[in-house]
Amino acid sequence: MALLCINYNNNNTIMKKNTFFNALIFLTVAFISCKKIPVNIPDPVKPVPADTSTRRDFKIVFENLDNSQVGQDSLIAVLTIENAQTSAGDANISIPVVFNQQYRTGTLTLAKGNYTIKKLMLKNSTGIVKFATPVAGSVKASSVNKPLNIAFILDDKTEKTIPAEIIAVSNADTPESFGYPAGSFGNRNPETEMDKLIYIRPIIKVGDIIYDSVPVQLIVKSWDAKNEMTYNIHYLPAGTQAVYLSAKGQKHQLSVSKWGAYDEIILYKNEIQENAVYDIGGEVAAQKLKTVYELKIVGNTSTALTKTDYSYQPDGAVIQRQVMAKRADMSNYIAQKDLYEYTNGKITTIRSYDENNTLFKTTTVQYDNTGGRIIAITEAGNAVNINAVVNYTLLDTRVGISQDYRIDIQYNYSDGRPASYFSKTMYGGRVLTDVRVSSNGSREEGMYNYDSGINPFVHLAIPDMELTQYTKHNLEVQWKTWYGGYPENEAYAISYVYGTGGYPKEVTTKYRSYNTKADTYSIRKVFVY
Repeated sequence: MALLCINYNNNNTIMKKNTFFNALIFLTVAFISCKKIPVNIPDPVKPVPADTSTRRDFKIVFENLDNSQVGQDSLIAVLTIENAQTSAGDANISIPVVFNQQYRTGTLTLAKGNYTIKKLMLKNSTGIVKFATPVAGSVKASSVNKPLNIAFILDDKTEKTIPAEIIAVSNADTPESFGYPAGSFGNRNPETEMDKLIYIRPIIKVGDIIYDSVPVQLIVKSWDAKNEMTYNIHYLPAGTQAVYLSAKGQKHQLSVSKWGAYDEIILYKNEIQENAVYDIGGEVAAQKLKTVYELKIVGNTSTALTKTDYSYQPDGAVIQRQVMAKRADMSNYIAQKDLYEYTNGKITTIRSYDENNTLFKTTTVQYDNTGGRIIAITEAGNAVNINAVVNYTLLDTRVGISQDYRIDIQYNYSDGRPASYFSKTMYGGRVLTDVRVSSNGSREEGMYNYDSGINPFVHLAIPDMELTQYTKHNLEVQWKTWYGGYPENEAYAISYVYGTGGYPKEVTTKYRSYNTKADTYSIRKVFVY
């Protein structure tokens, strides 16, 4: 990676600030003459196409809704959808309304087929309906160009956008004037029993890792005094979220199914504690990485770069990592082998060997006595020793049960060079921002967006000098600001193919020239579990 600086005769350096997508994957293969060890790197299994199911995504856009109408209120879309292919009954769905140039729902997912929207309302945080789409034939139907019912077809693989008109609901309006059953607009009569407000906090344990900041689909089944059941789907964003339980319900079953984990709560009417927080989520065993293939794609040509294999102890702890690579003549060799030693269930020593099976680096790790967090890492190599001292600062925010925090690391070198620094802010198991300051004074700042999938490396719990093992999810987008130069190539697009259980099957990162913006190459990783 080339860095460009402008130097003047007085030895002062003008630091040039540039912003770019930082390279996600960096690989260096040494082309040196040495003994060959015949190891085959097989071609990775051809990945399953991205479209592996019959389910389709869609969203509803409220074309005539603007900020002057919404104000500071947070809204939840409540809709009833009829499936023309089944007689299983209508689907009642709740999902937050978001703003991205227009007000719209989050992404919804249903099986391919023909559907009809029969009810569409927007509730505020207290459960009162503020906006609704009237039904054809109702008093309010003439207020919109396209009243309900709205029919649509889910077939295309791309996300479908469904436009809808919505009008304000005043205190004098009745549900009947919109074509809805009485009571549909919430409690506008103080003598009427109100729906019960509770809070749901999804917590899913995958292996030893707690995921408390992931979106989930909450299913609520409610039975009234006549034992008639209503079925509601709530799309909950990450973190603790408010849910209203029907006042008519005598019994409620709340369930969450995600990544193979399942959990449910049964609440009878007299047991509901209003404003209480209920944890739900379940537990599932972690999938362990067996092999990671890495390939470089230039144009239509794909070249295998490395094959990384992981070996495990009977208790599931990783014991070895072996990296096979390609020489310049495309012959194979073992580039590196790492052996892991444990103390009290945590990796405390990593011994790294080169292709000649010669020890070239020993990494030792220290943990605190309470939370088991890393507080120091030392790399003892042939040329220089690096000592990293780690500090943690708790932040005021938290998404689930885990408090957010900042990690600060100082690196000291045995060859006398100045110390370098690294700091990153962790939010909900994701890196929010980070800062690097090198020994020569150059500086790099980053901001990041992560998806809600499972990072397979977090379950290996292998320490490194930047503590990447604390990141629970997978990087989608990153923005970088450099002081002192810019890279020759920048990563500008990251895409994943996910398999079962929330794990990625592959990730492809596209690179382009920083100066010309022309595509240069892609790096593709294929994961085998």
